[in-house]
Amino acid sequence: MKITPFGAVREVTGSCYLLETDKTKILIDCGLFQGGQFAQAKNYNDFGFNPHDIDAVILTHAHIDHSGRIPQLIKRGFTGPIYTTPPTKEFAKLLWYDAEMIMAENQRKFGAPVLFSKEDVKIAVRKLKAIDDSGALCFKDLQIQFHNAGHILGSAFIEITEEGRKTATFSGDLGNIDTPILKQKDALNKTDVLFIESTYGDRIHEKKAERWQILENAVTETINQGGVLLIPAFALERTQELLLELNNLAEKKRIPHVDIFMDSPLAANVTDVFRSYPKYYSISAYNQMVGGDALFDFPGLTVTRTRDQSKRINDSRWPKVIIAGAGMMNGGRIQHHLVRYLSDPKCTLLIIGFQAEGTLGRKLYSGQKRVKVLDEYVTVKANVVSIGGFSAHADQKMLVSWIRSAKKRPPLVYCTHGEEHASAALATRITEALHIEAKVPRPGQTITV
Repeated sequence: MKITPFGAVREVTGSCYLLETDKTKILIDCGLFQGGQFAQAKNYNDFGFNPHDIDAVILTHAHIDHSGRIPQLIKRGFTGPIYTTPPTKEFAKLLWYDAEMIMAENQRKFGAPVLFSKEDVKIAVRKLKAIDDSGALCFKDLQIQFHNAGHILGSAFIEITEEGRKTATFSGDLGNIDTPILKQKDALNKTDVLFIESTYGDRIHEKKAERWQILENAVTETINQGGVLLIPAFALERTQELLLELNNLAEKKRIPHVDIFMDSPLAANVTDVFRSYPKYYSISAYNQMVGGDALFDFPGLTVTRTRDQSKRINDSRWPKVIIAGAGMMNGGRIQHHLVRYLSDPKCTLLIIGFQAEGTLGRKLYSGQKRVKVLDEYVTVKANVVSIGGFSAHADQKMLVSWIRSAKKRPPLVYCTHGEEHASAALATRITEALHIEAKVPRPGQTITV
């Protein structure tokens, strides 16, 4: 088989692999490029292959940098099925319609071109096929196995074997450890080549206790000084995990009572899907739910779905906590709150997810003191705090440990889905620690297995 990465190589977003055999051409993921204008401009380019020729798409999970160009793929001629897990099927619908709505609004306001239409999304939704509980699929000359990746609800790493010959494994995004909602990721099986993500390939997260302490301190200190705590959070997984953590802190009286607003209609809809798939929960989260704990609801929490409800947050009393999208702060309701609160030294911005190069979030994470938000410049006087341990991604140590724990380690590893320095750092560490050949591929490089 031949494998060619057409995205998320020496960069974090745009995940897309073309896998070819003599009989079949499939894609593993087909995601949007995110970040600055240069990255986003890639979404308007050709895919690097003919969408008419693709027989199927195998989707690891619904995050937009893995799934977001699928409606565009259909617009340009793809007609095959899209296989994924049941939760991912539900999440993909929500994220695609949300992306189309944002693009349509940007076109009305700024004349920006759109990548796909609502009709393209409708067709894409009809093509989604949820695999059964076994996680196994036979497609032409390929045997495809889905395994729990522990990244977000329903996320999978994909193992593909060509008619009993060579096997290639695609990690998708691999989950952090000690996550409060999800089961831990499955072990890596025997494979001839592994394509592994490297988002945090050069970093080590805080331990769970430190993560809790930073969150508790951020809430408590902001309340004590009468400020506003802003938490930009991805609608899918990060928001739900954060709600569960805040729920636990509130129940244990580790934080004072405070008004908490979840200002994201998408996150509210995603949370509804979470409630429908408890079998994917960790044992502790499942037991909490069975014991009557609402998990994602607690006294003091207000969910704002409409714009009018969102605007009323401005008039609510201080102190307060506002959770809003988007996670990298390049759009969404969080921007309106940043304009209002970033220049107040009593306020805190808590960053809990990866911030891609070129995004507003990356600028704030890097310590810039003057940033442009919604066409106006804001002086940053608020305290900016980050928690790497809240990331849905495994860090370098976890990635290496996952490979090390395989019954038979892969002879060849390609590090993808990471900025170039992070991918190179992970490849070096894999080679040094595991004595495995590890490389960082180039965009469009074809690898024969």
